[in-house]
Amino acid sequence: MNENCIRCFYSMKKSLQKKSEYFEKTYGMIPSFRAGLHMGIVTTGEIGALKKEIFFTGDVLNVTARIQKLCKQFHQELIVSEQLAKPLGKKGVDFATLGTMELEGRKKPVKLFVPK
Repeated sequence: MNENCIRCFYSMKKSLQKKSEYFEKTYGMIPSFRAGLHMGIVTTGEIGALKKEIFFTGDVLNVTARIQKLCKQFHQELIVSEQLAKPLGKKGVDFATLGTMELEGRKKPVKLFVPK
């Protein structure tokens, strides 16, 4: 496992920052975003007879969405689950703990981290 998911987030952020003057001038605002990262098994499928569409489903998507929602509450741009932080930490990515949180619809609390 490598840290491409972390690099991707910061690369996208940097790309938006490079174009901030354009966005400000054209739209009167600079876009921003927050992200939650988690890992696990995702089921994919294809639906539709005439127009095919790919869909993704699984508990990991629900957990990730709930983690992402916490970004605003904790004033963080990126929050990572323990499940992902552990293997990334072994690869040299530094994290600070955000604490253990109860997530909506989950019986077991999830330990969350933010990149340093």
